[in-house]
Amino acid sequence: MALLHAAAEVAGSTGWALSVAHVHHGWRGRDADRDLLFVAGHARRLGLPFFHRRRDARAEARRLGLSPEAAARRVRYEALFEMAREAGASRIATAHQRDDCIETHLLARRRRGGLASLAGPRENRADGVVRPLLGVSRREILEFLRSRGITWRRDSSNGDLRLDRNRLRRELAGEEKLEALARRVERLARRRERVERSFEDAVRPAIAFGRNVVIAAAPVLENTPAELRRKAVLECALPFAAPGKAPCTGNEREQIVALLARGRDFRFEAGRRIRFRRRGDRFSVRLAPAAAKKGHKG
Repeated sequence: MALLHAAAEVAGSTGWALSVAHVHHGWRGRDADRDLLFVAGHARRLGLPFFHRRRDARAEARRLGLSPEAAARRVRYEALFEMAREAGASRIATAHQRDDCIETHLLARRRRGGLASLAGPRENRADGVVRPLLGVSRREILEFLRSRGITWRRDSSNGDLRLDRNRLRRELAGEEKLEALARRVERLARRRERVERSFEDAVRPAIAFGRNVVIAAAPVLENTPAELRRKAVLECALPFAAPGKAPCTGNEREQIVALLARGRDFRFEAGRRIRFRRRGDRFSVRLAPAAAKKGHKG
């Protein structure tokens, strides 16, 4: 609601043509139905086009073997991109805010995530998703809503302690701690930007993406800093990742990064059935034969 009303306030001066998109995830029964009607009502009062989609996130979780959060995220973005095309929108603005960045950072630490996940959500994604509220706290958002008399609804699933993020949220307390964590995430985000620029300049030209294999110049990866090797390993493996899942675990990624640094031939198969191999100056990544055959049949 804060994102919607703030965007509507400045649309006249920015020239933005706004539309409102809502995704019903198939959770929470009548509560979710009321959410849809609530958002539609705000869009109508603001005179904005309203789009919505219904998805079954639980069925997607079962089909792909994903967590509830990962399945909901997958169907949500698929629906948002579909609605953006229908609306003729060039950007999709989501209301991720500062506290979301902190939670994402802490979850990534627990899962031994790399710099890309430790630095939290990106403000501008290459696919057109933008997150203009990343520097704004939940407290500031609520103050904005109250000052304008704007109503909002609480997602009842936020109290479901079976979800990792909700359990973590319960542990976060104290504005001083949140400020310190926010500064850490901001520093990591700046570092991520530097690493990504260096990667595009120095490493990307050494990687070739084929139909069934990705090949990179092993000496280039061997002689780059560890952060660039981490990014290279993930970039090379992403084409073979299962939907909604990382191509390898944090431990597997670190093992491959270390093997590349040693300068010797190796073969490593990650748990997602992706094979990493160095032979001489050639580093290749492909699906393991059994996984490739299964994917072909599918």
